[in-house]
Amino acid sequence: MEEHRYLLDERPRAFQHGDYHVGNMVVTPEGELGIIDFNRADYGDPWEEFNRITWDAAISPWFASGRIHGYFQGREVPDSFFRLMALYIASNQISSIHWTIPFGEQEVEVMVNQAQEVLNWYEGFQTHMPNWYKPMPRSS
Repeated sequence: MEEHRYLLDERPRAFQHGDYHVGNMVVTPEGELGIIDFNRADYGDPWEEFNRITWDAAISPWFASGRIHGYFQGREVPDSFFRLMALYIASNQISSIHWTIPFGEQEVEVMVNQAQEVLNWYEGFQTHMPNWYKPMPRSS
């Protein structure tokens, strides 16, 4: 993580939900997507919002990949995005394990298992592209 801190230099700041993932999405009675749980809202790098995409990817790599494609509106996803997402995910995984301690051993185990899964996705962080990512098909 330390050798990739330079990626944080001069990043933009924007309003963030702070806990944006499939667990905080609901379908409204009108059949529309609703987002809940804004108690972690703050300002920061817009790409930091992908630090909890781990929950999405665990459920559906296609959904997680679609979130990324949607964010970039069909344009090519820059390599710098994947490098920063890896950094933000690594940082979040470390803090999440400690965060779960007051919630009991079972929750700690969930986060430790997720951290192991993340390590597998990134081949021990020897790569910055998670193995679940599905590139957008090229138009002909």
